[in-house]
Amino acid sequence: MIMPIHLYGTRVWDGPAKKVTKFDDKLVGLIRDMFETMYNADGIGLAANQVGLQMSFAVMDISVMEDYAGEKPLVVINPEIVESSGEYVMEEGCLSVPGIRDEVTRADRLVVRFTDGNFERVETELTGMWARVFQHEYDHLQQKFFINRLSGVKRQILKPKLSKIKRNEVKSRYPVVSALDEKKSG
Repeated sequence: MIMPIHLYGTRVWDGPAKKVTKFDDKLVGLIRDMFETMYNADGIGLAANQVGLQMSFAVMDISVMEDYAGEKPLVVINPEIVESSGEYVMEEGCLSVPGIRDEVTRADRLVVRFTDGNFERVETELTGMWARVFQHEYDHLQQKFFINRLSGVKRQILKPKLSKIKRNEVKSRYPVVSALDEKKSG
């Protein structure tokens, strides 16, 4: 089932994602729905709060990118960053902030812990694009967007665009929920 993506400014971003404690068929279904939603929106990562769930997990799949065709999708439940090093600058965008892209500096190497899609606890090293996508989704679970990593001047310049996103005055190819939609529905 394709779920609407919650845009910047919606209530789901007001509180922290909660640790997942029930590993059951319902969670398996949510993970499946999140992959379907991510693929429908042409994304490579999607955090649970992006679809309105206050739960600490995300799905990722970089295999749609030309250089990563053989990569397997990844589910990260209750993720933690244990260690980070290096620097990697690359342009990012976000399904919850449509129409805005900018260069962001992130760690190039991570050691991370999480529970995977088979509900097994994992500690592994991620580098390059995997490290970047992991950090982007991890930020969402901490109530952050890539725009929070931009300079104050750049964020000031983006204010009018962010206001339009809150009012759902943006075009997207996928279903969304805006702050204005929430206000209208009470």
